[in-house]
Amino acid sequence: MRQHNLRDYMDGDAAEQPGALQDVLLHETAVSWVRNSLKTSLPQKPWEESREAFGARLRDAAREANTKYDVDGLCRDFPSRIADLKARSGDRLGK
Repeated sequence: MRQHNLRDYMDGDAAEQPGALQDVLLHETAVSWVRNSLKTSLPQKPWEESREAFGARLRDAAREANTKYDVDGLCRDFPSRIADLKARSGDRLGK
């Protein structure tokens, strides 16, 4: 790390620790929406599920996310979240 002028955050002050990436990488939020939906629709024997059936469950999960959540707002919010993160000098975001 020294050779490349990198710092090890693990031994530093907790205030210097990197924030939670899901605060910035909004796809993590969208993935959690789909993951939660897939948990509730998991078949009794998932290893027997066909590709077509899994595809249908994924489409249903996407449809549910688009209905229940502000997916468009999530997608459009990225630039303002980066600006907010810079203004906070990397501190956690409020949303």
